[in-house]
Parts: sequence; C-alpha cells; structure tokens
Amino acid sequence: MAHHHSYTEKELFNLIATGDEAAFRQLYATLKPVLFGYIFKLTKSQEAVREIVQESMFRLWISRSKLPEIEHPRAWLLKLVSNECLRYFRKNGLEKRLIGALQQQYTDDSTDDTEMELSYRETRRLIESAVAALSPRQREIFRLSRNNGLRIPEIATQLGLSENYVKKTLILALHTIRRRLTKAGKYLPMFLI
Repeated sequence: MAHHHSYTEKELFNLIATGDEAAFRQLYATLKPVLFGYIFKLTKSQEAVREIVQESMFRLWISRSKLPEIEHPRAWLLKLVSNECLRYFRKNGLEKRLIGALQQQYTDDSTDDTEMELSYRETRRLIESAVAALSPRQREIFRLSRNNGLRIPEIATQLGLSENYVKKTLILALHTIRRRLTKAGKYLPMFLI
C-alpha cells in the first residue's frame, strides 16, 4: 500500500480484508482520536481506553474477511468498540454504569458476533499457549510489556537489565508467538500480539 495515499475508511476496510497491515495502521491512526475520545467519555480511564482499543483492533483484524461487506465502517467499528466497552465493564463488575450509555446506540446487530467471538477466543487461547511456551525471561518481559503496558526502559529498570537486552528478548518473544499463530493459521500484525 502506498503510504502517501489517503484512503477512505471503506477502501481501508477492503485493503485490511486482504491482510494489508499498512492499511490497518492507517485506519488505526485515522480513527485513534475518535475511538480514544469515545471510550474515555464512557470509562474515564486512560488504562481502560488502551485495553479496549487494543481488544477492539484485535477483533477487527480477526474478522477482517467480513470487512468488504460492511457499508458504514465507522459505525461498524464504533459498535465493535461499544461491545468491547461492555465486555470490559462486565469483566470489572461495572456494567450497570455503561448499559445506560449504550442502550440507545447500535441496536442493529448486523455482524455474526458468535462466529467472531469463537475466532477471537481461539486466537486468544493460541496466544496464551504460545506465551506459556516462552522461556521464563521472555514470558516475564512479554507480560510486563503487553499486560502491564510498560515500555522497554521501564522493564529494563524494573528487572535490572539493559534496554538492548529487553528489546531483543521482546522481539524474539513476539516472533516466536507470531510463528506459532501462523502455524495454526492465524495471522496478526505484530503490534496486536
């Protein structure tokens, strides 16, 4: 994909459906302010915003084969994000706070949520299995990065390691996880793992 071209959201959805990671990053960059603002209004938490956006983009990627059928990409993505917000609030026992905010929005359920949910769970299970198979040091660095949201310098400081070592170990862990996912027929952009 040419990086200088500005695509419509519909065009980006069509490109993402073919596995175009550059289109995926462009869609993310284009919609990030909208998504962050929308989610923050509901959650009042930067941590929740990061988690919900990550999970939403993950779900978008695993259901990318359906994207060409979607006529209104932004509305579809906001519905996806709304559903992810609801999951987040349920997981944290806060769903009553969110239900009122979402009841009047996105009542049309045009996606096959069951199929997407099964694919999502299977991919999550594969990632967890791949993480469990990493060396203890790779697993620790991966979890500090992905689960705790720490950056390489913070991980290095916390573990008393060089930043270079942490970076190399994290890259190796990500490549190992990606290889296992690819073997299982699941393909994810690196920043979603």
